Amino acid sequence: MLYAALGMETKIISHRGRTSRKSADNTLASVNDAIELKVEMVEVDIRQTKDSQIVCFHDPDIQGELIRDLDYSEIIEKDSQIPTLEQVLWSAKGKIGIEIELKEPGYELEVVSIARDYFNYDKFVLKSFHPQVVERVKEIDQKIFAGLLVGSAFSLEQLFFTLKEAFTCTNFKQTNADFISPYYKIFEAGWFSRFTRNNVPIQVWTVNDVESIRTLINQQVHSIITDIPEVAIGIRESLSNESE
Repeated sequence: MLYAALGMETKIISHRGRTSRKSADNTLASVNDAIELKVEMVEVDIRQTKDSQIVCFHDPDIQGELIRDLDYSEIIEKDSQIPTLEQVLWSAKGKIGIEIELKEPGYELEVVSIARDYFNYDKFVLKSFHPQVVERVKEIDQKIFAGLLVGSAFSLEQLFFTLKEAFTCTNFKQTNADFISPYYKIFEAGWFSRFTRNNVPIQVWTVNDVESIRTLINQQVHSIITDIPEVAIGIRESLSNESE
């Protein structure tokens, strides 16, 4: 697997393709920026349109209309930069690893089929905040490296879910997830020590503070999602040189 092959080196992942070039999120331009800047992996968010196209877009709506209620032709009339997942994978194949976040349940099989058409198992990762999505992905194909995201909103409901998961690992176990991905401040608070003790890969998001990146790399977290991947890679290289 792509993750396992890295050993103890923390992987740096470009959040929605964000880099110093500041291209729009989740676009072919942002993915190509990450490729040109030699980032190891780029993350994209995906949603399904009314006409069953899988598009790279973060929010549930565009200009007040839900993505799921619009055909792809209507979406690109509103923003011509919004690509399909297939366009992104075609552009990235053989150049960069892809981490795909499914924003909703219901189209897991389509995503798995598209991803496997373009990438070997060791070059892509699927993840979601929805446990049922992760569970479904692993049901479809156990060989896919899949992760469960936690800490998506500052609400009592989400706080309860996150605390319960941190101390019981219930959804992680039920979904057969391969890694857990908490918001980095939750991880820094020590809530996920049980996962660490059990050698579960930890991915933290979204870390843009230089000292936090340095600390997390020193703690040998599995991977870091960041808007400043070039800076994070530089920090990792510096720490590696210091240890030699």
